Amino acid sequence: MQNAPRPQPATGEVEVTVQLTGICGSDISGFLGHSALRKPGLILGHELVGWLDDGRRVVVNPLISCGHCESCLSGAQNQCVSWRLLGLGNTQGSFAEFVSIPESQIHDLPHSLPSSSAVLAEPLANLVHLFRIAAPAPMFRLAIVGAGTMGSLALSVARLNGAQDILLTDVNDARLAVAKQLGAAATINTSTAEGLAAALHAAGRGFDLVIDASGGAAARQMAFDLTRPGGMVALLGMGAQKSEVNFVASIRKEHRVVMSFAYTPGDFRRALDLLITGKVDLAPWTERTPLEHGQQALDRMSHAPGATLKMLLEVRSAL
Repeated sequence: MQNAPRPQPATGEVEVTVQLTGICGSDISGFLGHSALRKPGLILGHELVGWLDDGRRVVVNPLISCGHCESCLSGAQNQCVSWRLLGLGNTQGSFAEFVSIPESQIHDLPHSLPSSSAVLAEPLANLVHLFRIAAPAPMFRLAIVGAGTMGSLALSVARLNGAQDILLTDVNDARLAVAKQLGAAATINTSTAEGLAAALHAAGRGFDLVIDASGGAAARQMAFDLTRPGGMVALLGMGAQKSEVNFVASIRKEHRVVMSFAYTPGDFRRALDLLITGKVDLAPWTERTPLEHGQQALDRMSHAPGATLKMLLEVRSAL
């Protein structure tokens, strides 16, 4: 913990008093020293709920785009030439008492939606975006590699999109048990050769769509291995900067590949609406701890998360 200067809102920005902020996998990457754009001195964090000066409770879209480049004008704000994210590069994040953010990034929250659920709007927006650009056919068979937060949210969104025979693979039995509770048809621990063989057997001819929600080298290859000829692999996880894939095998199977990065403002709004209507809910697997215990929280989430899918740091309990 340290004292930092209070951010001064620029023209068009507002100050948000942070109530809750979520620990993302990318924050863990920075914490472990694996992220080139998250170096000591930077305040991490980008998933947050808080209050404006007038007392309104809000959730923040932390992905800031310029609004006038070709990508922004075409509706692909996630591909903005000058995008920035809270807690990345030189933009200070939300593991703090206050953040400054453009007013356009603010969404008011209804009284019916708890802050601990609203803070999931940002990670959920990533999955809304993925399914929008992947556009799978109705009644598609789906496998998800990685049963962490993003894999679990992918499972929830997939069920809303009509996915069938959903398989979740992971190396964490506690998280696989959660996936079962969330509606996965099958879960397999692939930490052993026997587990890998079982996953391939369950795939049969292969799944129509396979999502890699992990980003590790082995996970990426597994996503291709589980995909049917002519099927689609969706790469979401950023666990490894580089990895090898057996491209000759995938070329022969005519695999289609879509890479999904972040979300647009429209995706964020749709994600928030899913939370407001209760169609996505990870409350039973969400924990909160004071910001002062952030070191222990990040240690736990990086090494032994158990069944916890989302850890929230509580900065302030009330105005």
